[in-house]
Amino acid sequence: MANAAGVSLGTASKVLAGAANVSEARRRLVWEAARRLGYRRNALAAELRSNRPTSIGLVVPDLTNSFFIELVCALEDHAEKAGYRLLLAHAQEDPEREVERIRFVLSRQVAGMILIPCHGYQHAIDELRECDVPLVMADRVDNTFPANTVTTDSRRAAVDGTRHLIALGHRRIAFIVNALDIVNSRERVDGYLDAMRRAGLERFARVVVCGMTDAESYAATLSLLSERERPTALFTGASVATLGALRAIRDAELRLPDDVSLLSFDDAPWMSVLRPGISSIHQPVEAVGRAIWNLLHKQLDGETSEIVHLRMRAELRLRESTGVAREPSSPDTASTSESAPVSSVPAERA
Repeated sequence: MANAAGVSLGTASKVLAGAANVSEARRRLVWEAARRLGYRRNALAAELRSNRPTSIGLVVPDLTNSFFIELVCALEDHAEKAGYRLLLAHAQEDPEREVERIRFVLSRQVAGMILIPCHGYQHAIDELRECDVPLVMADRVDNTFPANTVTTDSRRAAVDGTRHLIALGHRRIAFIVNALDIVNSRERVDGYLDAMRRAGLERFARVVVCGMTDAESYAATLSLLSERERPTALFTGASVATLGALRAIRDAELRLPDDVSLLSFDDAPWMSVLRPGISSIHQPVEAVGRAIWNLLHKQLDGETSEIVHLRMRAELRLRESTGVAREPSSPDTASTSESAPVSSVPAERA
């Protein structure tokens, strides 16, 4: 490189390292030579030489989920402004792959780590107990986790959403959830059940565990909608479940909100574009991302404190998919269905 540019080895090294005390003419010669030779800077080697890692590991469970994609973008912006870059790994909702991805990220000499756990999160906690870099866990977490955490107040948001449906006259409200071993999904179920109980509607409560994919949500919802006394409202616990539910409503030849109302926990840009638009619980992605980064950055700067658990308030965004119940249930006539749906969990056990 130095020979090709016609400069000393020391000058070439300074230019490639970004040093300022090199003339513009020599800097241009070095970078022109680098371009001709196809030079690519080895950032990892440079970090090891300087003993200052600048990569932040980020392991997420599902990159088809719009909330996680938005959160990755927000975190990347914060990291870049602070002189760091993200090393992203995708666990694909697979606990075994998640452990392997955590180990891979940590092996890259990262300065810090951000983890959004898969379902069945204990394996991730066990893996990270020996983590010797700053760590923040996010979204699918609660205040029992042994690290700084940031999440949305899922229980409160689910209460708000369920109360909205009840206020519209709905009684047979089904909650469709991906899995009960995801911390925030469980909190959403608890919030839904609490709101139903407080309204005196506990015997109409219905929790359907559909699985982690939109295909599984589709099958479970279609079965639910084919019952003799189908729900008049559906509350889906995640955007993936919402996608499957929308397909099922279409194939059951039902109309939103005339035949059934739909409320989604998690918002996505396409939900406001559809007609009718989909009412949703909007998680404050920017606030969550900023809080995650602030907690991590304090640790990167060497600040130590007690473990912090932050919860953000979600927003109920009303669109056209939720409407007044056309045939409100009566306590004297309505009941839960006599036929069992796919992967159904009775309310008293949920």
